[in-house]
Amino acid sequence: MDWSSVYPLKGLLMTDRRLLGLFAHPDDESRIAGGTLARYASEGVVVSLLAATRGEEGSCGDPPLCTRGELPQVREAEVREACAVLGVQDLTILDYPDGGLAEVDRADLVGRLVAAIRRVRPQVVLTFGPEGRTLHPDHIAIHEAATVAFALAADPAAYQEQGLPAHAASKLYYTTLPERLVQAIDWGYPGIPDQDVTVTIDVRPWLEQKKRATNEAHRTQAHDQPFANLPEDERWETLSIEYFHLAATHGIERRDREDGLFAGIDS
Repeated sequence: MDWSSVYPLKGLLMTDRRLLGLFAHPDDESRIAGGTLARYASEGVVVSLLAATRGEEGSCGDPPLCTRGELPQVREAEVREACAVLGVQDLTILDYPDGGLAEVDRADLVGRLVAAIRRVRPQVVLTFGPEGRTLHPDHIAIHEAATVAFALAADPAAYQEQGLPAHAASKLYYTTLPERLVQAIDWGYPGIPDQDVTVTIDVRPWLEQKKRATNEAHRTQAHDQPFANLPEDERWETLSIEYFHLAATHGIERRDREDGLFAGIDS
């Protein structure tokens, strides 16, 4: 692919604040960081999203809303609807196999993420932490590839064939959960030490958008809810806070605690 044909992002100004989420499946963005994406979109940030697969191994709904053969197209339509709800302006969907990201050519996957970073030119990149939220192999594969891509996107010698100028994004954040919360709700998956949470975002002002994106846009997956072991009110109260670990930076000071994803960039 001639990546230069899609650079730069249409209408992008270099003075814009820009955020790029790198995830594995349609619906990852809404369930995990939907409130944060909606918040920053409401503040005028250019929010972009990449989904590495079309989610063809997911559910067709309960009861089924489509056939298995129709599911990739349905889930693409769902993530586009979710982006409209959340205010995401720019969406890229790759064609890697759902459930098989750990087996794809890693250099190719990293290269596509490098190209996304160079095209969008974000200050902030979001992706999964090493625990992949639920230990899902696809989530972990994206975490690993995005972490490498964050570094290589800044290296002019890497992936020169893309024809895109290098870009050093200021911050790489991992979406995560603190151990105290994991234990309190009996989540069953790993968190990180509480002190390693860099940013805690209260997304209650944007919770209705997160609900709409998760339940109404991603209809085929709506029956499989995060924190389903909790009563409904408690579940959404838990989902009203989103947590991030600052994993890497370029050109700015690292801080243990921040009040937002653009802290230290906005000045």
